[in-house]
Amino acid sequence: MALPWLEAMMPRGARAAGGAGGPPLRAAFLYTPNGYNQATFLPKRTGMGFDLPAALEPLAGVQDEVTLITGLDRVFVGGTGVHAQCGSCWMSSSPPSETLDGGFPTNTTLDQLMARELGRDTALPSLELSCNDFTDNKETRYYECVSWVGPGYAANTEKNPRAVFRRLFGGAGGGSARSVLDVILADAKQLNSRLGRSDQVKMEEYLESVRATERRIQLAENAAGRLKKIPFPEPAGIPEDRGEYLRLMAELFVFAFQQDLTRVVSLMVDPERWDSPRYYHGVFEKPQNHHVLTHTKSAEAKAAITKIDRFHVQFFADVVARMKAVPEGEGTLLDNAMVCMGSGISDGGDHKYSNLQVLLAGRAAGALAPRGHLRYDGDRPLADLWLTLGRAAGLKQERFADSKGVLRELG
Repeated sequence: MALPWLEAMMPRGARAAGGAGGPPLRAAFLYTPNGYNQATFLPKRTGMGFDLPAALEPLAGVQDEVTLITGLDRVFVGGTGVHAQCGSCWMSSSPPSETLDGGFPTNTTLDQLMARELGRDTALPSLELSCNDFTDNKETRYYECVSWVGPGYAANTEKNPRAVFRRLFGGAGGGSARSVLDVILADAKQLNSRLGRSDQVKMEEYLESVRATERRIQLAENAAGRLKKIPFPEPAGIPEDRGEYLRLMAELFVFAFQQDLTRVVSLMVDPERWDSPRYYHGVFEKPQNHHVLTHTKSAEAKAAITKIDRFHVQFFADVVARMKAVPEGEGTLLDNAMVCMGSGISDGGDHKYSNLQVLLAGRAAGALAPRGHLRYDGDRPLADLWLTLGRAAGLKQERFADSKGVLRELG
C-alpha cells in the first residue's frame, strides 16, 4: 500500500498556512455550469445549522464542515457571449475593466497563482481536469476552460481518468541523483566568461530553467518511490456512468493530494451552454439538456434543474467526506485543504451575474473555519472570496481583480 503523509516527507518551506512542520495546504476548485435553481438552492436561515432545501439535502452528512456563501457578485463585460465569461472568468485575476484577451477579462486564475506558491515542491504544480466527455465541439474553449495560465491561454485539461492515472503514477524511472548540470558546470562557467552581459543573463536563465525541470523529475522519482502499490486499478477510460466518472476523477485527485503529488486541482464538472443532452445516470430515465432546461419556465423543467443541482451537490459532499476520512497529521486531509464549488452565474435563465453561490469546505490549516450560511447583500464581489482564499494559501497580493477586501467572517 502507498504510504500516508509523513512529517519526514515535508520539504522545508512547503507549508503556506498554519505554521511550519505540519502537512501542506491543498486547494480544489470544482466548477458547475449554467447556475442553479434559486428556489431550491437558497436556504432561508443563515449561520450554522442552516436549513437544507431540496438541492442541498446531500450536504446533511457534512454540513458541519461546509460554508455556503451567497450574495457575491461579478460584473459581466459586454461584447462576448454571456455564458462564455461564466467559467473562463470565474477565477480570473483581472478586473472586469481589464480585457486583455480580446473582449474577455481572462488572466492568470486563482488556482494557477496558488500553484506558484504551493506547488514548488511537488512533481505537478497543479492538475487541471474536466469531465466534459462530449465529442462534439459545439463551443469554444471559453465555455469549457476554468483554469488559465494567462490572458488568452487556457491551461490544458485532462478528461480521461486513465491518462490522469498514468500522469500521476506512471513513474519516472530510477534516474541519477547527480544533476546533469553539475557535470557540465565547469564548461558552462568557461563559456559564460566569453559571453557578453546580455548573453550571460540568457545563459543563466536557461540553466535555471533546465535545473528547475530536472528538479521536477527528481520530485516525481521521489514520489514514485513512495508509491509501493496504488490502492485502485488503472482506469480503463471514461466510465459511461456519469456519477462514476465524477467519483473516479475525485478519487484520483484526492489520492494525489494524499501522496503530495500535487496541491492544486481544478475540475470543470461540465461545460457552459454546450447544448448536448447529458445522461445523469440514476437521476433521469433519458438524457437532459441542462442549458435548455434553465430557459424553460415550466414546473417540470425547474424540478429537473433541482435534480441536476442535487446531483452536483452530492458530488461535492462526496469529495468533502472522502477528504475528511483521510487522517493526516493531527487532523484530516480536509483540515489541511480548501474545497470550493460554484458557478459563474446564479440564475441560468436570467443570466444573472449577481447573487452568486459558492460552497466551501476545509479549514486550510486553521486559516478558515466553517460558518454555515453566510449571506451578503450584493455589496461584495466574488473576488473578495478569491482574495481570502489566496491569502490563506500564502499569496501576498493586496487586491484580486475587483476585490474590496477579505471576507473576515471566514477566518
